[in-house]
Amino acid sequence: MTVEKSQESALRVALYVDGFNLYVPIKKAGHNHLKWVSLWALGEQLCGSENWQLEKVLFCSALPKHRAESHKRHVTFNSAQIACGVKIINGHYVPDDGDWSEKQTDINLALSVILDGLDNVYDVAIILSADSDQVATARAFKDKLAEKGKKLLAAIPPGQTFPQGYQKYAVERLDVTWDMLERCMLPEKVKGLSGNIIERPASYAPHPLWIPISALKSS
Repeated sequence: MTVEKSQESALRVALYVDGFNLYVPIKKAGHNHLKWVSLWALGEQLCGSENWQLEKVLFCSALPKHRAESHKRHVTFNSAQIACGVKIINGHYVPDDGDWSEKQTDINLALSVILDGLDNVYDVAIILSADSDQVATARAFKDKLAEKGKKLLAAIPPGQTFPQGYQKYAVERLDVTWDMLERCMLPEKVKGLSGNIIERPASYAPHPLWIPISALKSS
């Protein structure tokens, strides 16, 4: 890691999560229990042993109001994230030739990275996404924020490819692993900000025979 560490105080870190870019690899792998993950805890994992202090986690996604059960799970997930200190920006879906297309996730994430940098929210920004569209964000970041000493990293979900365009703008890579996600799993019940109990959706429960990766490694 080439990010310089302050000897006097920790570098402030902000994590920006493209919800769909994280969700799709988890769904394809059939690891439904990893959908119930604390994004704040994941941000702390990405900070690792560096002299970094997690200041903000922003989750960008869209609520599928056209699919009742999926919408209910998504709202529950969002509520659990908010209880953990995560900020949420929701886009929306629009009809698209007999199907539905998600809108605004990419632009909400990109604008947040740039505006937060200009507002001096962080020293280090981490984009959790393998979407090559965010290379444009990296270009704007280099033009407007790199000269202010800000650093940009890309956290790549499991099995996803690091966009080649990032190299041109000196974006460093972090890898999100299955083991890392398992370490960040939320409990079955999460206490909400108002004292309410947020229960994990039944479809996100681990399989009865599930064995954590960490246990397999130590056996």
